[in-house]
Amino acid sequence: MKFLTTQKAGDQENYLELLKMAGSLSNLFADSKIPYLNYRVAENIFCRAFSADNLSRSDCSADARKENTGIGLKQNQALKEKYEKFLNE
Repeated sequence: MKFLTTQKAGDQENYLELLKMAGSLSNLFADSKIPYLNYRVAENIFCRAFSADNLSRSDCSADARKENTGIGLKQNQALKEKYEKFLNE
């Protein structure tokens, strides 16, 4: 999380807008209120928004690299399940 807060405000806004756009497309393919975002799409958006190197297809634990920092991106399944439960109540 520290990485995100150290980035330029414009890059952060761009990142969020790109995520929103990609998430809104999932409504075309599913009836769920929860947007689906493929992990590769999320990785590519991250790298584009922050001008990071995309390592997701490399044989290493980091998904992206910016300068000398390796960054691992993951979707939080527990958070998604809590959100789904909240929507169904």
